[in-house]
Amino acid sequence: MFKPNNTTTSKTVKISAPFRLDPSQRQVLADGKLINVAAPAGRQYGEYLYSATVTLLREDASVYTTAPYWASVEIR
Repeated sequence: MFKPNNTTTSKTVKISAPFRLDPSQRQVLADGKLINVAAPAGRQYGEYLYSATVTLLREDASVYTTAPYWASVEIR
C-alpha cells in the first residue's frame, strides 16, 4: 500500500555572479514550480551574492534556478 511521505525539508540556495542579476535570473523552482526568488545578500571578492531558503514537502523534490550558466549555484 502506498503511503505518502509528509516529511518536509529545508534547502538553502546560494547564487554568486560577477554581474548583478535581475529577479527573473534568481528564481528558485521545485519540480517546475516557482517557490522563491533569491534575495541580494551583499558582495564578496567582487561577486554579487544572492540567497534563498525554500521548504519542500518532499525530500526528493528537484530544485532548480534560472541563474545564467556563468553564475555559480550551490544548493544545500
